[in-house]
Amino acid sequence: MADYTSRIEPTLRPLLRDAEKLLVASPLVSDPGTTETVSVSDELKNLLDPTLLVGLGAHPGELLRQATFGRALLGGPGSVAHSLYEAVDNEQAPALALTDRRLLVYRTELVDQPGRSRWQRWFGPVEQRTRLVHEVGREQVVGAVAAPAGVLRRGRFLLIFTDRSACALVASVSDAATRAVSEIGPPQTHIGAEGEGPA
Repeated sequence: MADYTSRIEPTLRPLLRDAEKLLVASPLVSDPGTTETVSVSDELKNLLDPTLLVGLGAHPGELLRQATFGRALLGGPGSVAHSLYEAVDNEQAPALALTDRRLLVYRTELVDQPGRSRWQRWFGPVEQRTRLVHEVGREQVVGAVAAPAGVLRRGRFLLIFTDRSACALVASVSDAATRAVSEIGPPQTHIGAEGEGPA
């Protein structure tokens, strides 16, 4: 039985550059962890908001969310991790492709082939195409760490980037997460990063 990567490779081929090799592919789900630092005092103050008592306000819940799911993103707007996490979070059905040169976030679409008869159209779209949503060069990735969390997030892993940002991704295919972590490797000290010398 073929795995997801080998099945989706022909569809991904138009997104790959000359001689670029696809290593791993998997559908993604957005990690439910928090994306900002949670202030305990602000959370407690928000609980005393009178609009919450009359049903007009919404419970902030970020403290519980962080305690339950942890952090999904470390890095502010403009960081590599923030851009990647935002690209995944904004898509309805994102997927990840790891190549020897890049990390790609893409989405697949089913489209109708031109020139089909009315009878053939009755059976729906017949061609699968991919659209590139976001890409990160492999030179910007410092490393990856497996970070499974419970039954529903077995495919969770953490990506660390050269700008010292990090984000958690959850691969729907847990084996793909293991392979991606293996292909990227553990975090290495980035030589020449601000405040660091050679290892």
